[in-house]
Amino acid sequence: MAPSNRHTELRNMAIRWLRNRSFKMSGIPEANFVGYIADYAAIAGMQHAYHTRYAFHSGLKTKSMSYFRDKYNIHGDIDRWYVCVFEVKVSRSDFLNTFGGKQTPHAKARMEPVGTVHWVVADKEVCKPSELPEFWGLLTPYGSGLTEAKIPKINVLPDSSMHAMAFDLLWLHHNTRWSTYKELEKLALAIRETHTAIRNNVPREELRQISRAAVMKCRRLV
Repeated sequence: MAPSNRHTELRNMAIRWLRNRSFKMSGIPEANFVGYIADYAAIAGMQHAYHTRYAFHSGLKTKSMSYFRDKYNIHGDIDRWYVCVFEVKVSRSDFLNTFGGKQTPHAKARMEPVGTVHWVVADKEVCKPSELPEFWGLLTPYGSGLTEAKIPKINVLPDSSMHAMAFDLLWLHHNTRWSTYKELEKLALAIRETHTAIRNNVPREELRQISRAAVMKCRRLV
């Protein structure tokens, strides 16, 4: 089932929210590089103020580097590069299907952290901060943007996991670009076929079928 308009709107608000708090980010919707399919997941370099805030909230020290006696030393617990995971919930029932204590694979997968930070994105009436595990934050609409009703606790990922997810993300981006190119190529051919049919004055029913096929190819790209 395609996401509702509200689902897409909240997801896009979350993307803008993260972009405003990071100096560099790359992510995809319906992302499966984090262990399950998330509504949006990204690898983001967090701005210093937000990186410090999340680390302090989790009782961690931000990583820093010093140079002493011809040797570089790294101090701290968490680097500024985060794997950010978002779950969008548009209704109370949708929320309870995931966070209501059900023992389905879908629900159980969300009870363990897979990224560095996790957020549920939902309207205020959908859920309360106290209903979420401590590693899940909560973002709710405020004006034209989002406000953080609950700060998530950081899950420190090993470098090997971060690198594996980065590789998966690059691979998914490559496949997405290639599949989009192929769909555009098919769409161009369908439009050309429709144009040729119009010029050749093909019977109306045949033209309707050709046009309908072109419309369906357009919808795949929406």
